Amino acid sequence: MPMITESTEEYLEAIYYLYERGEAATTTSVAKELKVAPASATQMLKKLAKRGYLKYVPYRGVTLTPKGEKIGKKVLRKHRVMEKFLSNLGLPKSRVHKDACELEHHIPDDLERVIHQRFEGERLLPPGAPSNVVPLTSLLDGQKGIVSFIGGGRGASQRLTDLGLTPRTEIKVVKSALFRGPLMVSVRGTTLAIGRGIAAKVFVRVK
Repeated sequence: MPMITESTEEYLEAIYYLYERGEAATTTSVAKELKVAPASATQMLKKLAKRGYLKYVPYRGVTLTPKGEKIGKKVLRKHRVMEKFLSNLGLPKSRVHKDACELEHHIPDDLERVIHQRFEGERLLPPGAPSNVVPLTSLLDGQKGIVSFIGGGRGASQRLTDLGLTPRTEIKVVKSALFRGPLMVSVRGTTLAIGRGIAAKVFVRVK
């Protein structure tokens, strides 16, 4: 199996980003996103199609396969984690995006997870919260946690209780929506969509 190069990751990330924005992933749009010549983009998209990362139809654009979508999403997620991390360190905006583009290809999955959980925890944990809990929004796709407590007011607490999110309940993040939009979670055998704002009020112990 061919090694996944940085160039491959860049293309898959760009296509996934176009998906996320609701734009068609055409040769022209991909080339524009990556700032390369359309001919170069066409050549690379054909290579990626042969390797099973996407389906390419001339003059109609590309569609990511599950394998390609998984990689594109992961790289874009790492890019955003690194942007938040670098911004939090006080780097100027002019460097944040550029440096994140470099780091996204090299940061290990476990380090990405730790950085994201630390960032979200410091931002959202209420004063006096146990040190071993994190907000639900800090979990990435596939991660599980045990609900420790519900923050926020009575309305939010009641709504989450109605959804089955009560203390000591196991919850799994099915899809984290790349830090934007609702989370898809599995609770008590049911898959639910929870708004990011209210999900930030659920604090869990990571399993």
